[in-house]
Amino acid sequence: MKDKISIVIHGPGGKEPKIVSIKIKYVKYFSVLVIIFSFLSLVSYLLNAFFVQKYLVLREKEKKLKTLMVINKKYKEELAKLKNNLLNLENYLTERGVIRKRKDALGGLSKLKTEELTDENYLDFLVSHSEELFYQLKITPTGFPVYGRITSTLGWRKNPFGSGYEYHTGIDIKAPYGAPVYATAEGVVIYSGWYSDYGKAVIIKHPSGYKTLYGHLSRIKVKYGEKVKAGQIIGYVGSTGRSTGPHLHYEVRLGSKYLDPMKFIVWK
Repeated sequence: MKDKISIVIHGPGGKEPKIVSIKIKYVKYFSVLVIIFSFLSLVSYLLNAFFVQKYLVLREKEKKLKTLMVINKKYKEELAKLKNNLLNLENYLTERGVIRKRKDALGGLSKLKTEELTDENYLDFLVSHSEELFYQLKITPTGFPVYGRITSTLGWRKNPFGSGYEYHTGIDIKAPYGAPVYATAEGVVIYSGWYSDYGKAVIIKHPSGYKTLYGHLSRIKVKYGEKVKAGQIIGYVGSTGRSTGPHLHYEVRLGSKYLDPMKFIVWK
């Protein structure tokens, strides 16, 4: 009986106990099976936990990828809108004569295709061109140089000092004596002082190629060679030179041509 294990089972009510004999090798086999089953169960649990975790991670990555795809699509759409807005703005300003078309201006935008939105440098390209557009606006005469009422425009008019007609080279803006006069664009003062019939006057040359003249000033605040910014006070309204009363004579020139300042003041 050494190769067996006996198990005594006592029944209720004083019944005769039963003896169950099991061979030791079967016990060993069963123990091995239990160990193998336990090991396989542990491996199965670990593998299941691993793959469940892997599935959750992949699912989370899939969600993030979908979110990124949506964001990327929106990004492309916004870049396309930005491109079109810049082109429309440039074309509008060019048609209005506010910005002169240049080879190195924003025309490069029109050559770009929507497919190029994936280029990492595309946004930088748009930003640089928007900055160029802003710079063009800063150096282009824009808006009123003084607040007041326009009493005379560019062109032939009746001579205010006598009979006949004369060609008026700018516009006259009636304003209170001593009212501040502002530079309409960034540039450099190329004349500051008495300027014939214009009286005390300032002429500013702008990097855009335009020149602006401010005449009949009572007092000048800038000097020759001084750099001025758009909106900077360059003098004050007066009635010096050939003048009938306090007002500002304002001109916009391009080379030897006198341009209509109204096109630069009022945008329609």
